[in-house]
Amino acid sequence: MRRIALTLVFLLVCTGMAWSQSGKPAGDTVTISKPEFDQLKADMAAMKQEIEQLKQKNAAPAVSAPQPAESPNPSVTTPESGAAEQPAETPEQPNTAPPAPQGGGKSLSLPDISLVGQAKGVLSSDKNDDSRNRLRVTEIELGIQGWVYPNVKADAFLTTSPSENASMSVEEAYLTYLGLAKGLNLYVGEKHVPFGRTNLLHNHSWLYVEQPKVLRNLVASESLGGEGADLSYLIPTGSNLFAQLDLGTWTGSGPEESANLPNVVVGPGAAFSDRFNTARLWTGYPLTENSEVELGGSYAQGAEDAQAIASGHGQADLTGVDLSYRHFGEGDSRLLLRAENIWRKETVGSFSDTVSGYYLFGNWRWDKYNSFGLLYDWSGFPQASSLHESAASLIWTKQFSEQYYLRLEGTHGSRPDDHSYNQMMLQWVWGVGPHTHNLE
Repeated sequence: MRRIALTLVFLLVCTGMAWSQSGKPAGDTVTISKPEFDQLKADMAAMKQEIEQLKQKNAAPAVSAPQPAESPNPSVTTPESGAAEQPAETPEQPNTAPPAPQGGGKSLSLPDISLVGQAKGVLSSDKNDDSRNRLRVTEIELGIQGWVYPNVKADAFLTTSPSENASMSVEEAYLTYLGLAKGLNLYVGEKHVPFGRTNLLHNHSWLYVEQPKVLRNLVASESLGGEGADLSYLIPTGSNLFAQLDLGTWTGSGPEESANLPNVVVGPGAAFSDRFNTARLWTGYPLTENSEVELGGSYAQGAEDAQAIASGHGQADLTGVDLSYRHFGEGDSRLLLRAENIWRKETVGSFSDTVSGYYLFGNWRWDKYNSFGLLYDWSGFPQASSLHESAASLIWTKQFSEQYYLRLEGTHGSRPDDHSYNQMMLQWVWGVGPHTHNLE
């Protein structure tokens, strides 16, 4: 009997332990109330609906063209080259975006378009000046610029002169290959050649109305240009010294117009009529935190049309040296001092002759709206090396904005056919687009 009682007690104890264990929740089980469970079901349903909406939105075709790789800045000498790497397409996720339009814009595949207009008025005692006592629109320039590849930029500038009833012509049209190697750029096409300090500038970026007479008589009436190629190399100096070397080969567009003796008015310029070569070394160094100095040397050589002095063809050699100093004051004030000397050697058969000239220029900008300049230039004539002309000019510029300015230039000068003349010129320049900034 005792054995049976012990067995019953043992069974009751085991049953109680099992019952107590079955009443405890498992370690990974969470018990919540019914209202909480209903709220959780509602939240999950809302989440599923949002996920379905996102899937439908991502499956819709893209409405904008993919952005091209960021184009390099043209003012940087050694930009990165090569396009940004694109992810490969997969069959599960086909590319449904429309193809990007061909062109050169940074984001919209559209070129930069600029229009610059110039008007000039002249009051002069010089009876040889056909433009005196008139105000005329002298030039309209259309600029079209854009990127055709991540490191290839296209520039084209078309000009016309309404005052001369001239048809539109190409002033420049070239490609720029940036970063062919570290510090190396290549220019190919028709463009202003790197000779002298200001030859690359368009005339609306000059700090005076007329080209200095030494440049007009010995180099070009506006800018020396040609069709060809130029290699530009930023020399690694390892210091604060800036040094750039340009080497180019070009085909000339023919001699400039010039006055014949004895009424010498203007020189023939470089008068390159066939292939010519150029070289320029340009250096710069910061003297202080607010000042810098630049020194440049230029050389050009090529065949010329020497009809001005003899029959037949000859050779012309141009050599130039330029020196510039800048000091930046408080605010927008800036002082610029510049001197440039040009030598032109002409060789026809056994005959050789050299003429030279120079100009001195100073410009003081006391705020971002006003500047005052002084220009003195002296120049010989290739037609007659014993003759020369000189002039002194006062220049005032009112810069309303980067796209609009007025300029007054008063000149007193002398030349072989007029030993004393005075003139006052008004220049009115306006423009729209990115190519209207002042490069000086």
